Amino acid sequence: MSGFELDTRPVAAVVLSSQLAYGSVGNNAIARMIELAGHRTVAVPTVLLSNLPHYPSVAGGPISDQWLGAILEDLLSRDALRDASYVVVGYLGAASQGRIIADWFRAARARYPKLRLILDPAFGDTDVGLYASEEVASSYAEHLVEHAWLMTPNCFELALLTETQIHDEQDAANAALDLMDAGPAHVIATSAPTEDEDFIGCLLLMDEEELEQFDTGRISTEAKGAGDCFLGQLTGALLSGLALPEAVARAVAGTSEALAGVHPAFAVQEA
Repeated sequence: MSGFELDTRPVAAVVLSSQLAYGSVGNNAIARMIELAGHRTVAVPTVLLSNLPHYPSVAGGPISDQWLGAILEDLLSRDALRDASYVVVGYLGAASQGRIIADWFRAARARYPKLRLILDPAFGDTDVGLYASEEVASSYAEHLVEHAWLMTPNCFELALLTETQIHDEQDAANAALDLMDAGPAHVIATSAPTEDEDFIGCLLLMDEEELEQFDTGRISTEAKGAGDCFLGQLTGALLSGLALPEAVARAVAGTSEALAGVHPAFAVQEA
C-alpha cells in the first residue's frame, strides 16, 4: 500500500457506471451503498453528467475510450485490486466501453483469480424502453456476459438479451436459464412479474434447479436509481459475508425502504 493513501483499507470492489454531480443513480448509488456497508470502493465513471437527463438541462457526456482505458490500466499498475472481490459493471456510456472493460477484466482476473464480475446490463426498462443505444445493449452481450459470475437484469433487459417475451414468472425463469447458458453462474431478474399486480418480484436463479422469488409491494414513485440502489446493497451484503439468497433478500428490503423514503441513507432525519 502506497504511503500516499489516506484511506489505507484494502479495496473490496471496483464499480464502473454512470456518475452524476447531482443525483442518486449509477456510481452515486452503487458505490455509496457498498461504502455504507463498510467496504472501500473504487468508482470509475463511464459517463459523467451534471444531473439526470430528465431535467431541462444536462451537461457532460461519456468518458473517452482513452481515458477509461488509462484509468483502468492505472488501477492494475497501482495493484489496487490486490484484495478486491468484485468488479461491478452498470451503465455504459458508449458501445466501445464493453470491449475495453472486458479486455481489462480478463487481464485483471489473470492477475487476481478470485475476482468476480457482477454485471447489471443497464440499457432500458418497461416504462421507457431503451434509454441506451442498441449498440450499447449489444455490447453487453457481445463482450461482458461471458465473463459475468452474476447478472442482475430487469425483465425488459432480460427479454432483450435472450430474445424472448416475458409475461409471467415462468417466462422470467426460463429466460434467466437461457441467459445462464451464455455465461453467468447466477441470475437475478429484477422487476419480475407476479400473480398479484400489487407486488413486484425479484427472481434469483442459483442454478438450473434452485430458484427463489422475493416479492415486495409496489411503490408509486418517479424516483430513478432503484436498480443501482439494489445492486450496491447486494454487493455490500455479499462483501459482508452473506450468502447470495440472504444478500438478495436484504437488497430487496433496503431498496423498498429507499423508494418509500424511509431508508436511513436517503431519508431526512428528524432532529
